[in-house]
Amino acid sequence: MDTDHDNQPGDARTADLLRRALHTEADRTDVRPDGLTSIRGKIDARRRRRVPAVLLGAAAATVAASLVGVVGCLPPAPQPGPPSGAASAGPAPPGGAPTSRPTDRPTDRDGPVAGPATGGPPTAGAAGQQAGTPVATLPVYYVDAADGGGLRLYREFHRFQLTDTGVVAELRAALGEMLTAARLADPDYRTLWPAGATVATVWTQYDIVGVNITGAGVANLDAAGAAAAVQQLAWTVAGVTGGDPRIRLLLDGEPVDRLWGHIDTGDEITKGAALDTLAMLWLIDPQHGDTVGSTFTVHLAGSVHEATAQLRIRQGGRVVHRQYVTLDAGAPGRGEAFVELSLPPGDYIIEAYEESMVADEAPRHLVDAAITVR
Repeated sequence: MDTDHDNQPGDARTADLLRRALHTEADRTDVRPDGLTSIRGKIDARRRRRVPAVLLGAAAATVAASLVGVVGCLPPAPQPGPPSGAASAGPAPPGGAPTSRPTDRPTDRDGPVAGPATGGPPTAGAAGQQAGTPVATLPVYYVDAADGGGLRLYREFHRFQLTDTGVVAELRAALGEMLTAARLADPDYRTLWPAGATVATVWTQYDIVGVNITGAGVANLDAAGAAAAVQQLAWTVAGVTGGDPRIRLLLDGEPVDRLWGHIDTGDEITKGAALDTLAMLWLIDPQHGDTVGSTFTVHLAGSVHEATAQLRIRQGGRVVHRQYVTLDAGAPGRGEAFVELSLPPGDYIIEAYEESMVADEAPRHLVDAAITVR
């Protein structure tokens, strides 16, 4: 991934920061349990309503456009594989091959190139991009042991040079990174999927995302590890597509009722609640390994007591800056904060954590990132 923020064009850097902020806001949003039922009821009511032909005309296009996003939320009947006409990429699993090209939206995550969608070394940046090649900045979720040994999800943004446009290509890229962890920025993070696992097929239809993974039939994980691996998948898919998609998982082309003997995956997989799944604190920006200018903004997000976190900057063994940071929401909600800092050139460690209420106890939920200021 591109770790030199100052080398990014101004528009790309602004878009990247906005994208991270929007993803953070989405992570804080909970969908009502009766949301889909309510939407269906409104659609049925509209269908029953007779509109005189004289009222149609110019307004028809506006009404049709407003219904597209709503109708697209309705799930189809369960199918074992990608149905005919579904957007798909890769060899077709059992259940039928797609008969049309992907019809998903083109990527809107433009930014400097970090490497091909299939992994590999990062490119030299936007200057090395081939003309007309789509690029995307995508969220990828990894795992680390949090306080008390529990597994929590952490997010990195990776930039890709894709071979196609659309959400299917983006899903293949992000999920490929999630499985291999080939370009992890932070060495503290890891993937729980077995070595050698690869994405064979991805397809979408309505709010269903199908993922066929090969080489992942066996994993040396306990129940907690298997659950965290499933949530890696669910949150990465949701981060790319937006919303709360339902995921059908295949291993080597076959449905799996119980993943690795621990987790029921016979029905659709969905992402877990943020409070139960995500790390209590994230350093969204800068990311580990970034190079920044002398004045830069630290973006924090998390769920901490009384919305209060500590921000600490270390250089070597010396603390050069420390301050309290108030997030815009406290636990059990998930808040965020932006802090502008100015530092002389050098290498630093940024740390964010929650102070313990017990004297002499270690900081809670500590997360850090090594950066260079130039």
